[in-house]
Amino acid sequence: MRIPLAWVREFAPTDMEAEALAELITRRGVKVEGVLRPWDGLEGVIVARVLDVRDHPNSEKLCLSRIAYGSGESEVVVGVRNMAAGDLVPWAPPGARVPVLDEALAVRAVRGVDSHGMLCSPRELALSQDHGGILLLNDEGIEVGTDLKSALGLGEPVFDIEVEPNRPDFLSIYGVAREVAAATGVPLAQPDLSVAETAEEAAGVATIRLDAPDGCPRYLARVLRGVGHRPSPLRAQARLTACGMRPIEAIVDATNYAMLELGQPLHGFDLDRLAGPGIAVRRALEGERLVTLDDVERTFASSDLLICDVEEPVAIAGIMGGRTSEMSASTSSVLLESAYFTRGGVLMTARRLALHTEASHRFERGTDPEGLEAGAARCASLIAAWAGGEVLTGVAGAGQAPVRRWVSMRPSRATALLGYPVAPADADDVFRVLGMRTRIAAEAIDVEVPGYRTDIEHEVDLIEEVVRIEGYDRVGSRLPRSVHPGGLPEPYAFARRAKDAMLRVGLREIRPAPFSSAEDLALFDDRDAIRVANPLRAEEGFLRARLTPGLLHAVASNQARGVDRIAIFEVGTTFRLAAPFEEHRKAGFALAGPAGDGWAGERRSFDVLDARGTLEAVLGELGVLDWSLGDPLGPPFHPGRSASVLFGGTPGGVLGEIHPRVAERLEIGGRVAVAVVGLASLRRGMGGSLVTGAVPRFPPVRRDLAFIVGEDVPAGTVAAAIRDAGGDLLASSTLFDVFRGGSLPAGSKSLAYALEFRAAERTLTDDEAQAAVDTIVERLRSDVGAELRAG
Repeated sequence: MRIPLAWVREFAPTDMEAEALAELITRRGVKVEGVLRPWDGLEGVIVARVLDVRDHPNSEKLCLSRIAYGSGESEVVVGVRNMAAGDLVPWAPPGARVPVLDEALAVRAVRGVDSHGMLCSPRELALSQDHGGILLLNDEGIEVGTDLKSALGLGEPVFDIEVEPNRPDFLSIYGVAREVAAATGVPLAQPDLSVAETAEEAAGVATIRLDAPDGCPRYLARVLRGVGHRPSPLRAQARLTACGMRPIEAIVDATNYAMLELGQPLHGFDLDRLAGPGIAVRRALEGERLVTLDDVERTFASSDLLICDVEEPVAIAGIMGGRTSEMSASTSSVLLESAYFTRGGVLMTARRLALHTEASHRFERGTDPEGLEAGAARCASLIAAWAGGEVLTGVAGAGQAPVRRWVSMRPSRATALLGYPVAPADADDVFRVLGMRTRIAAEAIDVEVPGYRTDIEHEVDLIEEVVRIEGYDRVGSRLPRSVHPGGLPEPYAFARRAKDAMLRVGLREIRPAPFSSAEDLALFDDRDAIRVANPLRAEEGFLRARLTPGLLHAVASNQARGVDRIAIFEVGTTFRLAAPFEEHRKAGFALAGPAGDGWAGERRSFDVLDARGTLEAVLGELGVLDWSLGDPLGPPFHPGRSASVLFGGTPGGVLGEIHPRVAERLEIGGRVAVAVVGLASLRRGMGGSLVTGAVPRFPPVRRDLAFIVGEDVPAGTVAAAIRDAGGDLLASSTLFDVFRGGSLPAGSKSLAYALEFRAAERTLTDDEAQAAVDTIVERLRSDVGAELRAG
């Protein structure tokens, strides 16, 4: 919204500089985005009188105009001939500047005749887009020799204001002036609403009927007769242009001018073109049509609100008028509409029709239901002054404005929220400055909310008004003490730690929607899924019971888009039907594609061992110590490449490769390994705080041992026995080779481990290391029937 400062000062006569005033009212909620000066490029243009106009000797289209400018005469070559002797015109002499040119004017020869500057059209002065002729100043009351910029008030700055949706009262000059007066302490002048009326009454000429009071609670009209078709005064055109509106002609300009000034949208109908003098406000018939002022035929739904005469629609309520009753050069009688339309109806119709206007912009945000008479009176007075004619007495109307609301504010509550003492008298002063009536009670202040303050509904809204007017700088910078400790609850904090751990081991996070299809549930034979009443997608009609299907779909989607190496994870919630339902937070990841990148990378695909290593790394990051692998899993996992994950001996997750047939059905190419664990199980498996030690001071003693064990003996069982037998001296053990066949007995395999022995306080001797090896060999022989193959 663009607001000329000179217009604001007519109601709030402050002499504060534009930039300082902009900063002041911005601090109080009127956000000034910038201070504009639209006519900075206009300099030196003065008013001149035409002495004579004659033909150009060397051109049939051009003419010569001799002008007097007060202290002398000059001659100008002109391309049009709408001026005559005696007319007052704007003259830009040599050295002057106009907004449409980048450089100052000079004496220039045009077809052999020197032209001393130029006579200006409205477009050349940036007053409007009219370029059809020289601007005539005969009716403006400006004397010859006067600087045009000063005479029309074009030197005043313009505020570019960002109006928030909850403050539609800032969509008017008077609304901003009300805030300026409150901020600066100057008295707020009332708008001139006086109207010279004839004896004939408007109610006897026009009738109003409200058939849809829910969409239009109040409607009134004023009637004017004997109006003419002429341009509005230049000062008014300049103000409309500064506000971003295009001047058209006096009657239309008057409706726009009054709307900008007071915030009440208005519309003028040609009374003689209406079918009868009656206006009916009703809902549209389904499929009803109207050609609007923009020459577009629009079709309406039964929820749309229309303004109609006795036969057909003539306007879309609160949005745009129709062609059948628009103003024209022959218009002599005007029915001036001033109405209050509810916000929701105008908003839905405007969006459905993709039709946004200055009127709908205001109605969508909320207009003042008490401002109908003021807007109509101001506009009628302007039409009579600018276009001639007479205003009939009173209004024709129907409906009534809503009763004003009273909202209470407790000074004690304001003090608690704002952090500084709010005295009842100080709060009362704020509301009186804003033009609100108050009643002071024992514990609260009751405030009567005027119709233009659509944003005030609750106590906190009044508290905001207090701090806004008194100044936000009164609010302290120290936060009040809180009874809450703050921070994340432990389950959520642990979920964040799990995400960080997965990111550190090289996985990338995905966030799929938490829904599953019937096919996803069938993968695991899940029968306790929760059905969604109104799913986003018809095929995903259940809340997910597992993370695995979502991870697999993400793998398939990535492969379909050409991604080869996939290492993804999710930390999310699963749902199951219980009493009434259960939610479980889980963490899962999936690996697919080549395990290595580039020339030096491994030439193999991710498999279950990679998934196990990744899971081990994640659990190590989280400090989960008490975990192991259990029995193989059933479908859809591969039975020989999967296992349950145990925490403290209790199942808490799954790990394994998806069966190739299932992967093929899901359109996944190659092997894909998945691991999913419950966060609650992870927390149970944590071994307390992580303990870190100093960097070892003494070198290790290394031994490689290979054991022959039965095919049915898990490598994890062997590793656990080695750790237990090695005691404190065993620093690490790593399985580096598995061998079958050759000279080994049938049904057996060879497991080779690299062991490191180290003492914290000294260098181990070979005898001490050998003693530890002997203990391990003996333990494996007795516990798992292992035979030492090499060592």
